[in-house]
This record gives sequence, structure tokens and C-alpha cells, in this order.
Amino acid sequence: MNPVHNLKGLKSILNVLLEWKSTPYIILCFISLFLLFPFFWTFVTSFKTMEEVYRWPPTIAPEKPSFSGYSFALLYTMLPVQLLNSLIYALLSSVIVTLLCTITIYGLIMFPYRGSKTVLSIFFATRIIPPQALWLPFVLIYSRVGLINTRIGVIVFEIALIYPLAVWMVRDFFESFPKELIEAGQIDGLSRLGALFRIVVPIAAPAISAIAIIAFLWVWGEFMFPFLILNSPALQPVTVSAYQFIGEEGIKWNALAATQTLILMPGILFFLFAQKNIVKGLAAGSVKQ
Repeated sequence: MNPVHNLKGLKSILNVLLEWKSTPYIILCFISLFLLFPFFWTFVTSFKTMEEVYRWPPTIAPEKPSFSGYSFALLYTMLPVQLLNSLIYALLSSVIVTLLCTITIYGLIMFPYRGSKTVLSIFFATRIIPPQALWLPFVLIYSRVGLINTRIGVIVFEIALIYPLAVWMVRDFFESFPKELIEAGQIDGLSRLGALFRIVVPIAAPAISAIAIIAFLWVWGEFMFPFLILNSPALQPVTVSAYQFIGEEGIKWNALAATQTLILMPGILFFLFAQKNIVKGLAAGSVKQ
């Protein structure tokens, strides 16, 4: 067969596929299946017995669904305490970050002064530093001030990591916010903080809630820094607790998969029920109010 004719035929097929409107969706479906398969495999493994986990060839779905992985993780380890620890770290960090970034960007944008743009640039510059580069300095500082193996040490690090990013994420919204509303509130007797909490926050609720959700999920999924500074299992978050199922004699795969499934649940639930609000909040500053 003539290679030239084969090449022309291949080009014509590609042109047809590119012109077909459904082609991008089919490609996206294949990519999504590829990316979601590890989550699916983790989920089905959490319902398998250890015997079925090590069976070859492996089974796609559990033949006899078992909760042995969940029962072992929840009853024979400190997983419930560590789930509570993760909730404490994530809630406190997200609340503090949301409050600080809202007050910060409100002051810098609504009441600018000489150097306010420089301060914003500094916030942006801090995001150039990779988080991994901060681990060693924070550990050395914590060892001197006594914050190793403490909850406050984790919270302080997470706030320092997320706070500059949160400021920049709500910057566009506050730059597009009509200052006339704040001025009208001050004429009516409101202070600057009063105008913030009575006027700005109710209107900016979608953007602020998006920041809070992103901060919560960020801290919830944090592993390495808590692993570095927390020695006591009673203080460790659930992400670190998953590491305990990897032992010298083997890996308890079903309990590990059960723990990972529990770790994933808050993120999945947040995006299922709050996806529209997150997108709305992040896009709020792209249009003039």
C-alpha cells in the first residue's frame, strides 16, 4: 500500500475528529477516568478483606464487601482522635485566615496609603517561595520557642502559608467593590470596622466563603509539616495517621484505604454541595459591582 495514501487517510480522519463537536468531551471523559481511577481503587479496596487485597489476579469490586478495614482503623487505632485533630486544625486555621485576609485587603484597598501597593507586592512575593523551603526554618524556630509537638505550631504554620494567598485571591473583589457604599455607611455613623462587617462582608460573602472552604481543604490535606513536628499520635492529624498502617512486616491495605477514603470525604462533599458557590466567589471580582 502507498504510504502517502495512508498518511492522507489518517489526516482526513483526524480532521473529521477535530471538527466533531463531541470530540473534546470524549477526550475529557477518558482523562477523567484515568485521573479518577486511583480514587475508585482506594474506595473499593477499603471494602475488601486482606485475603482479597492480596489475591492475584486482583478483583475490581469486592466479592464479599467487608468493613474490617474501617473497624480496624476506627476501633483499634487513634483514628477518631486524629480525625478530630484534623477538624480542629482545619477549622481554626480557615477561620483565622479568612478573618485576617478580609481585614487586611479591606484596609489596603479601601484606605490606601503610601506603600500599600508595596505591601500587596510583598504578599505576592511570599507565594514565590515553595512551601518545602519553609519546613526547615520553621522547625528550627519551633525548636527554640517550644512549639515542637504542639497544636498551635501546626496552626501557625498553616496560617503563614495560606494567608498571603488568601489576600491575593480576594484582591480583585475588593478592588471592584463600590467605595461609595462604605462612605455612605461612615456618613451614617459607622466606623471603618463597622462598615466592613455590616456592609462589605454581607456583599462579599461568596468570595469570603470560597476562601474559607479552600483554606479548610488545604489544611485538612496537609501531611508533611505535621509529620515533621508532631511526635505524639494524640496530636497528629488524620493524614499522618494513615502512615501508621505501613509497617516493617507489611501494609494493612484495607485499613489504609479506609482511612484515605475518610480523608477524601470532606473534600468531595464540599465540592458536591458548594461547587457553584466556590466558582461564584472566585469569579466575583472579575466583574465590576
